[in-house]
Amino acid sequence: MTRVARPVPTRPRRLRDSGWTLHGILAAAAAAEPDRPAVEFTGARGFTTAELHEAVGGMAATLRARGIGRGDRVALLVGNRPEFLTTFLACSALGAVAVPLNTALRGRALAETLRQFLPCPLVTEAALAPNLTALTGDAAPTALWSVDALPGAHRLEPAAEPVMPAPDIQPWDVATILLTSGTTGLSKGVMWSHATALTFADTSTWVMGYTADDVIHTCLPLFHINALLTALVPGLLTGAKVVVAPRFGVRTFWSDLADCGATVTNMMGAMGALLWRQEPTPAETAHRLRLAMVLPLPADRHEFERRFGVPTTEVYGSTDTGMPIGIPFGERRPGSCGKPAPGFAVDLVDADDEPVGPGELGELVTRPTAAFAGTLGYWRNPEHTAQVLRNQWFHTGDLLRRDDEGWYYYVDRGKDALRVSGENVSSVEVERALLRHPDVAEAAVFGLPGEFGEDAVAAAVVPRPGRTVDPAQLRAFVTPDLPYFAVPRYLDVREFLPRTATEKVRKAELRAEGLRPGMWDGGPSRRS
Repeated sequence: MTRVARPVPTRPRRLRDSGWTLHGILAAAAAAEPDRPAVEFTGARGFTTAELHEAVGGMAATLRARGIGRGDRVALLVGNRPEFLTTFLACSALGAVAVPLNTALRGRALAETLRQFLPCPLVTEAALAPNLTALTGDAAPTALWSVDALPGAHRLEPAAEPVMPAPDIQPWDVATILLTSGTTGLSKGVMWSHATALTFADTSTWVMGYTADDVIHTCLPLFHINALLTALVPGLLTGAKVVVAPRFGVRTFWSDLADCGATVTNMMGAMGALLWRQEPTPAETAHRLRLAMVLPLPADRHEFERRFGVPTTEVYGSTDTGMPIGIPFGERRPGSCGKPAPGFAVDLVDADDEPVGPGELGELVTRPTAAFAGTLGYWRNPEHTAQVLRNQWFHTGDLLRRDDEGWYYYVDRGKDALRVSGENVSSVEVERALLRHPDVAEAAVFGLPGEFGEDAVAAAVVPRPGRTVDPAQLRAFVTPDLPYFAVPRYLDVREFLPRTATEKVRKAELRAEGLRPGMWDGGPSRRS
């Protein structure tokens, strides 16, 4: 079969382009290349475009028979398995709104999250039954459906006769509600239109240069925008094959890539650091990767690329905003997260929303320049939507710098930045200094109450396997590389860091724990 290479998009597509909806791009792919391998689930099954289109139509028929229609929400608590994808796209075909939930949610946390989207049914699987114990009373879904044999739940199977999609679904209709990571509190639901989701997928192609010859590998959870919209949907748009692994395995990651013939992949959160801390093996270079998106990049990008034999790239993106910044495919700018993506305007502002100049630290604000390229606000939360959309710009809360050539550089989360001795301290810059120590595998820097109402710099560190970390020696190690006010006062050596399912550190949890017993206190750092 001849594979058709599709050009990398350099501008947002017009909303009136044929089939510019999630189910529409699948229908177009199935009509153009029905026998093309579309997606393969490791350990489960694979689909050609025609087979996936048929399975989605069958699932849509089942959902419609159970009363799901235009505008209805369907919550998904399902892992990386084929039924997640077919149910997600079936909702699209019906004009319904899929709400993927973090599969790590359980008990009261799951109940509080689901309550935001009720009334709606919940689609889940037997392996996640222990998570459901608190879904009672006002947190109970209207129905419990399972993609496999779960006692007490109705089995959700595709019907033999597929359903035709609703004819009046538009690109600007809400297609899904995606949850924020919840690192600072209860996850909020962000409304994404079909156009928003497909713009994100197009921007991913603008960064990664996907073609029909690629094999896109992802082991990230499908409820997250990375796996869903930088892997699965771009594969349908470009003709690339997508391979979905059940989860990230630090010891099998490189062999998994080699086995499936992956040419591109994404790493998020601690993945890069966890792979770096492993002892080198021949498997880590026995792959076909031509590019990897790594967020965040390790402190020594050059050594990371040299050791694993793969060029890296990065972007700025979030569930709240989409992907307004990225490094265009074929370009490199070490340390930068990129330039404004097609369809977006970005700027940096101070506390009064006044623009800052090149080299100055400012909060990133963004807004779409193409219709419906941006997200549609927070579900049932107009107050927070209005708060972040001050002066017609979305305020990200993230601190960046811009150089004279228009490249942007991520510095820190606004909420994670610290104020010490009248100076701003970037937690990211302190973490990079800590990670340069040969015995440190992971580091998270956060603020604790300090003198005079300011912050005291605290750091939680995880040693490399078989190593130990001496807090006093570690502080002495980083002192020459940091301003005196940024040197950590408190050091907490831990076995692991609390993380979300997408491997982001829960710094709010570290701050809430405060001064733990045994945390080393080196006293305030003084100007030498």
